Amino acid sequence: MSSWGMQMPPSEVPARAVSRWLLLPIPGPRVLPESFQGYRSALPAERSGCDRCSLLIVPAVLTIPLDGMQRIANALRNGATVIIESGGGFAGQSNFRQHRRFLREYLQIDVQSPVDLWKGDARRVPYIDYTWPHAAKVRDFSRVVPLGDQEGAIIAWAGDRPVGLRRQLERGTLVFLGSPLGPALWAGDAEARRWLLGQGFQ
Repeated sequence: MSSWGMQMPPSEVPARAVSRWLLLPIPGPRVLPESFQGYRSALPAERSGCDRCSLLIVPAVLTIPLDGMQRIANALRNGATVIIESGGGFAGQSNFRQHRRFLREYLQIDVQSPVDLWKGDARRVPYIDYTWPHAAKVRDFSRVVPLGDQEGAIIAWAGDRPVGLRRQLERGTLVFLGSPLGPALWAGDAEARRWLLGQGFQ
């Protein structure tokens, strides 16, 4: 039986309150620089900071170095929400294999090959349907990385493909997004902004 069917409905688990947020810097060129900029433009600047942040975001990542993983582990241990956004849809084949291996070995997250939602009927605009922390429908600007069957609550769908996962780790919450939200934030998408601020900003 699929592990998805045994999870508590995502909408029944409230988001944690956010006091401080941080975009985790990853060395080297960014896969989607507009994703990083999108989060930074949408989040309240007055709550930015790295001292015991309660929301840690890693935008459009392929792999995370050891010191970054340590910061993520510390954040989860302290009860923070950590959002990791996949940049795998924009990686070459060899880089995607590395991305997939990293997610499996370090985060126990299994992903499938990227899917271009814009292929097929070009007249139909693809959307991502989020179910947690509240319902939202966000236009997708990109390729998505679907999830395999695994432990955790599915919180986002691209049609019938699961592309968002929430999992409780330590005292915190790990959120994985297989569809980059940052570009929608950068474009000023109101639903994307509402979903992000619904992570616990009061």
